[in-house]
This record gives sequence, C-alpha cells and structure tokens, in this order.
Amino acid sequence: MEKQYGVPVAVIVFNRVALAERILRCLEQIKPEKLFIISDGPRERLIGEEEKVAQVRALFQKVSWPCEIYRNYSEKNMGCDFRVPTGVDWVFEHVEQAIILEDDCIPSLDFFQYAEDMLKKYQEDPRIMMVSGSNLAIGYEIKNSCCFTARVYTWGWATWRRAWRYYCDGRSEWDRIQKDGTLAKIYSLRTRYYVKRELNYYFDKGKCPWDYLWWISCMGRGGLCTVPKVNLITNEGFGENATHTQNRGGYTGESYPMDFPLVFPEKVERDKMFDRYDSDLNPPWIIVRAYRKIFRCVKKFIKLQTEENNTI
Repeated sequence: MEKQYGVPVAVIVFNRVALAERILRCLEQIKPEKLFIISDGPRERLIGEEEKVAQVRALFQKVSWPCEIYRNYSEKNMGCDFRVPTGVDWVFEHVEQAIILEDDCIPSLDFFQYAEDMLKKYQEDPRIMMVSGSNLAIGYEIKNSCCFTARVYTWGWATWRRAWRYYCDGRSEWDRIQKDGTLAKIYSLRTRYYVKRELNYYFDKGKCPWDYLWWISCMGRGGLCTVPKVNLITNEGFGENATHTQNRGGYTGESYPMDFPLVFPEKVERDKMFDRYDSDLNPPWIIVRAYRKIFRCVKKFIKLQTEENNTI
C-alpha cells in the first residue's frame, strides 16, 4: 500500500473553482490521512456565487484516495477574517497539529516534508509558534534550513494546538504590547513606526485582518515563526476577486527545491538580519521613494523622446 502523508492538512476554500481544483491535485500527490475542508458561505445578492461555492464543495465530496475527511461549511458568509480563525479553531478541536493552506497558496511537494520535519523538531518548544512555507526576503542567504522571525507568514503554514490557543481577536493585546515594552524589545524604532502605522490603520477602520491578529498574538507571547531557506509556496490568488492581494506588485512567487535532511539552527533565536530584508517591515525612506519616482519619470520621458525621434 502506498504511504500516505501523516500530518493533518486543512484547506480553506470559497468560490474559486480553478484554484480549488489545483490545490486538490496537489494533495492527491501526497494523500494526507486526515483532510479538513473549511468553506465560507456565499454572499447575499451576489449573482452566481452560490453556484460557485457549491461547485468548490462538490470537488471535495469525494477524493481519489482513502482518508478521513472533516468538513466545516458555513451557510452564511462570514468573511475571510472571521471564517479563517474560526475554521482553524475547529481543526484544533480534533488534532494536535496541522498544515493550513488557503486555496490560493499552492505548495511545492518539498513543503510537506519540510513542514512535517519542522513540526516534529519544535513540537515541544513553546518559543516556536508556527512554521511558514514562505520566504519572500529577496537577497538574504539563510545559513541553515530555516531561521526564526517575530513576524508571521501565512501563505502556506503549519502550527500546533498548543500555539493556536493563544490567538486573540481583540485590540487589548495590541495595546498591551505597545505599552509594556514588548514591541520595543522586538523591533527598532524605525520598524516600530511602520508596524504601528500598519496595524493601527486597520484597528481604526474597525477590522483588523486575521493574520495580523495572529501576528499580534505571537508577539504577545514572545513567539517565533520559522522561515524556510527557500520559498516553498506560490500564491496564485492575486486579482480582483482576492480579499487582501489584489495587486501583485513585484511578487513572482517562484518556489525552489529544499535540501534534505534539514539542517537546524544551533540556537532558537530571532534572526534580526532577516527582518531587514522584509520590505514590508522596512519600506524605503520618503526621499528614496521620491528619487525612484523621479527616476522612473525621467526614464519614461527619455523613452518617449527616443521613439518620437525614430519616427521623424
């Protein structure tokens, strides 16, 4: 009998049939023994969405390999920022650890072995609160198979029940870690400025994304996220129908092979240098952004002038 994948896998789906089909094809290659399907309900008055949601759910009605299938389907639309955490809550009512994949986060096959090894290695270490499959820090060379950061990266990730139980969905924890010095112990003054600006923007709007709340929850516990040496996840969800990723920007989404067996860091400690290569934590200064904008305008002007001269 062909060996099946032992780590439970949870898939979060909604109304994108093509993406659901692709993630299902990916799972067919590893055949998880336990599969959790989390689905949000269709939005009212949105013509055709009920049928799309039904089509996605039908894909997982029967799978091509023997496994335990758990389904958590909402009849009404809860929204991504409520459906995801409540779905993960439900998963950890059943298992101690799990991989969490939103339908647009397509993992390489190496991700599954990497996640399994990492979950086993740090299962009893309360300092590690999650395992990420994404590495978007361009230009930074991680020495070992992974490094540790205080930020969470949820494009393909895994965690344990013992960590997820600290997930909080209120502003009180965010206020606390700012006032008691926790945030200051993690980030430099400049980085804190951008982190505060980003998170306060959403809190002021009254709707903070679920992954930011998870980030706050991990910071509040002094927890760390593991980042792989190479990117193992491709996000295919950019576009008008996405909740938070309409603009692709400079993202390419390339994934790369991981070398096995994994080489673990000697110490569990945050890699501060990695954070410097995170463009979201360290956006360029205003004067640098202005210079880049002027440079692009000049470059465009020169191009237009060249084209005009060539037509004369």
